[in-house]
Amino acid sequence: MKFSKIQLGRQGNFILGILLLYFVLFGYICNEYPRYYDVSLKTTLQSPVGQSLIFLYQVLFNPSTFLSFIILFAIMFVVALRESFYEYAIRNSIWYIPVIIIISWIWYWILYGFDASVFYIYFIRVEGYITIATLLCTNLLAAILASVTNEKRKLKREKEMELKI
Repeated sequence: MKFSKIQLGRQGNFILGILLLYFVLFGYICNEYPRYYDVSLKTTLQSPVGQSLIFLYQVLFNPSTFLSFIILFAIMFVVALRESFYEYAIRNSIWYIPVIIIISWIWYWILYGFDASVFYIYFIRVEGYITIATLLCTNLLAAILASVTNEKRKLKREKEMELKI
């Protein structure tokens, strides 16, 4: 019995990216801003992350949690590097923006309970648009760098194949 290399399709890459975002990026943010359980009051005290979980640029560029920016960049880079065509990598990096925003809303609702005013807060304040612009720039930069790296690797592989012939 011969084992072959497992090939993920483009949908598999996208799902892998979503899982990495959910568990790695937001897991890191969750570890940086833990919830505290007060034994004497028998209640859970809220974490200090607050609305900066909705407006992710505040978490991404906070000096104490700057690793979250690096994690987001690395996830986008790896997912884009796995794509065979650079157009798909750039398109998928743009598709991750609403996914990241929705995941941040879900995490906010997990911490503080469901509140429909999140939509109003997000789209009426300028911080929501700064977050979208930050995510767009980060994702596109990572996808473009990964695409350039992937194209250089393909050219190098082609030159090596020509030398072998």
